[in-house]
Amino acid sequence: MKRTVIVAYDQSPSGDRALAQAGREAAWRDTAVTVVTGYHTVAVASPMGYMPTDFQTGVKEAADKIADDGVQWLRNRYPGMPVEAKVIAGATADAIAEAARDADLLVLGNRGRGGFTGLLLGSVSMRTLTLASCPTMVVRGTPREPAGTVVLALDVEDPGEELMGFAFAEAALRNARLTVVNVWDLDWARDDNLDAVREHAIADIRSALDRRLNPWHAKHPDVHLAVEVMDGAPSAVLTGLTQDADLIVAGAHRRGDGHLGMRPGPITHTLLHHADCPVAVVPRA
Repeated sequence: MKRTVIVAYDQSPSGDRALAQAGREAAWRDTAVTVVTGYHTVAVASPMGYMPTDFQTGVKEAADKIADDGVQWLRNRYPGMPVEAKVIAGATADAIAEAARDADLLVLGNRGRGGFTGLLLGSVSMRTLTLASCPTMVVRGTPREPAGTVVLALDVEDPGEELMGFAFAEAALRNARLTVVNVWDLDWARDDNLDAVREHAIADIRSALDRRLNPWHAKHPDVHLAVEVMDGAPSAVLTGLTQDADLIVAGAHRRGDGHLGMRPGPITHTLLHHADCPVAVVPRA
């Protein structure tokens, strides 16, 4: 099966950033890129209604032009990279998720052409992510020079092998350090008399993290690994860390009800709306 990165592209500023990120991700992976552009067909108001053929043709041609422009940009930037266009009609989120069913990575912009300036995450991007069955990266945050850091938000009690594997592989591809962060709200241990208990709890958590991470670090020995147990509200702490990261990796459980897609939890949901760097969401059992 051909390995590929799928990118949803609509020529918006957010779409342009997603296109550029998809090119970088494909170059690191030595994979092909498929530029996907969606368009809506217009339903008539009644059985007697009529939609001129040239209108529908014009909508399709506009979508073709957008996708072709994205393909040409990638080919100019990455000569020799296999790049193709795919234009899809209908419910955009469903079609993009289906196009990316077997992809290595799906890359989405934070907002589409129709998004309001104050919208934190576009409705199409959010719905696409919840329908996706492959790792999905939402490109958001302040554009800046690379910091050389990938952050992995990890739950020590339910870490997920898929999540750890993706984070180590991504750090290795970027030649970046991997900072694994586990956040606990330790308000219960603020009393000076509980300092020893608090330190013991942190040491136990760190030891458990090391046991989880060691097999993956053995597979990626060149990755510089840092493990942090931090105190505070998890969503706030992790969001703050994105100001100095190139990427934050978080997990989302597969729906498990016979349908494809993921169910982002509250922490992942917060990162998707407030992180100051791209967010990679990895589906997991």
